[in-house]
Amino acid sequence: MNKKHVAVIGAAGQVGTPLTKGLLSLGHKVTIIFRARNTHNEAKLTEFETLGATLVECPDMKNVNALTKALRGVDTFVASVPGSKEIIQKFEPLWLEAAVKAGVKRFVPTEFGAHTQALEMGDGEIFDQKKRFHDLLMNSSLDWTIFYNGGIFDYFMPNLRFFSKITTFGDLDIPIYTHDIADIGYLAAMAVTDDRTVNRCVQLDYNALTQNEMLTQLKNNWPDTPFEYEHFSTEYIIEQKESSGDEITAKKGAETDKERWGINYVIYVIDKLAAFTDQTLRASELYPDYVCKRPQDALKNAKFVFEE
Repeated sequence: MNKKHVAVIGAAGQVGTPLTKGLLSLGHKVTIIFRARNTHNEAKLTEFETLGATLVECPDMKNVNALTKALRGVDTFVASVPGSKEIIQKFEPLWLEAAVKAGVKRFVPTEFGAHTQALEMGDGEIFDQKKRFHDLLMNSSLDWTIFYNGGIFDYFMPNLRFFSKITTFGDLDIPIYTHDIADIGYLAAMAVTDDRTVNRCVQLDYNALTQNEMLTQLKNNWPDTPFEYEHFSTEYIIEQKESSGDEITAKKGAETDKERWGINYVIYVIDKLAAFTDQTLRASELYPDYVCKRPQDALKNAKFVFEE
């Protein structure tokens, strides 16, 4: 694999942290663009710097000239930030403009979730915003790679870390593609620097279990635990998708209620957490020797299931 110069915005985030560590461990040159040092990112930024990353402080992430300067000499730009409406509408177009001006070759947009390219307009508000940006990106002069990891263990497997009850959604027999965050980050680092993935989507596909299969394993692993269960039906998800507004009521939530129920609709009703379109490469075929952590093992781990 040819070594690349990769710039990352969001390096201290949930996906950004293992992705950045992966890039550095693979020997790529890494530039981290960040708004400011603070108590939340200081330790990670220091660690990245120790590992060889270059840190560029950019207080105004909408300053195209400053970003263009920071991106000079960069091969690949990665936006590893939460895909909020504000980021997609107000920031990413400016980052794309700066990348074009700086001569960046490849742009990796904020995705790291459900397969937006396989969706139709109207399937979910946040995905509609992403699809509009994809049109802008694909009509630019830059190459692109879109990395779809599907679910993250923490949120897509039955546990009590983020909910007071074991919570399930929609169709319990839909296969849920879900992976550990460390594997997601490292595989993303490989995919976004792989010449085979230029102008392609990459779908992470090593693990797939239905919610019913996960629940069965949970009960078998913890037969003496009196779990409480809550299920949100397909009909309820559809109703909430159509009626919810811009409030943010979910525990640990970052999306509005309307966006959140749109996401649940895409995953648990129309089965598009993962997809395998003509433009999509399977990570398991790109990297057949990579061994991912298994959801079956996480469901045996008391810390994973019970610790908040």
